[in-house]
Amino acid sequence: MKPVLWMKSSCTTCRNARAKLAELGIEVEIRDYFRKPLAAAELEGLLPADPAPMLGTKSPKYKELGLKDRQLSKAEAIALMVQDNNLLKRPILVHPKGTVIGFDPEAYARLVP
Repeated sequence: MKPVLWMKSSCTTCRNARAKLAELGIEVEIRDYFRKPLAAAELEGLLPADPAPMLGTKSPKYKELGLKDRQLSKAEAIALMVQDNNLLKRPILVHPKGTVIGFDPEAYARLVP
């Protein structure tokens, strides 16, 4: 299975993650979920039971909805993320050795064979 980098192409952090992965020799399939939004079924497979680590806390919608003080269920998080992809923390690397949420160069380096 080829690793997939879920990202927003206009996001500087996402572009930095893509560059770091290339530097490490990790080939990835790019999935720009702002050009092709994620479906609820895709989010179901991507999100853990506790979706808190996957929430984009810098999103204006996150603040507007007061999500900092709420414990969302997985279903609630999926419903909100389908409505607004900015609520999904980015980038997300789905690799056969594990999933990395956010830009984490050290975690990427541990994936190199």
